[in-house]
Amino acid sequence: MTRRLQGLNRALVALETCTAGALLITVAAVVLLQVLMRYLFAYPNPWSEEVSRFCFIWLSLLGASLAVEHRAHFRFDQVTRKLTPGVRRTVETLARATVLIFALLLIGTGIALMDLTMAERSPALNLPVALVYAAAPVSGALMVIHMLAGWGGADEDTR
Repeated sequence: MTRRLQGLNRALVALETCTAGALLITVAAVVLLQVLMRYLFAYPNPWSEEVSRFCFIWLSLLGASLAVEHRAHFRFDQVTRKLTPGVRRTVETLARATVLIFALLLIGTGIALMDLTMAERSPALNLPVALVYAAAPVSGALMVIHMLAGWGGADEDTR
C-alpha cells in the first residue's frame, strides 16, 4: 500500500507542478493582455481580471500543497537545529499534526463554501463560483496525500 501511495504521490506532484506552471503562465499572459488593452487601446477586457484572480487562487493553493510535499512550509530551522533529537522529533510531529489539521479544515470548509456558492455565477465569465472555492478542498486533499506518502517510508531528512 505504501508503494502505491508513493506512486500516486509522484504522479500527483507531476500533475500539480505542470498545472501550477500553466496557471502561472496564464496569469502572466492575461495580466499582460489587460495592460496592453487598457493602455494601448483604451479598452480594458471585462473578463481578464476575473480569469487572473481565479487562476491566482488556484495557483496559490496548489503551491501550498507542493510546499507541503517539499517540506518548504514556514518553520524555524535555527531554533529546531539547536534542539535535542528527541525534542526535535516531537516538534516535527506537532508541526506535521498542525499541517494535517489545517489540511482537513481546508477540505471541510472548502466543501461547505462550494455547497453555499453552487448556484452563484461569476459576473464576467458566468462560471460557477464554486469552481474557485474547489481549490481549497482539492489543495487540502493533496496535502493529506503528500503527508501520508511522506510518513509512509521515505527518509524525511533527504526531502
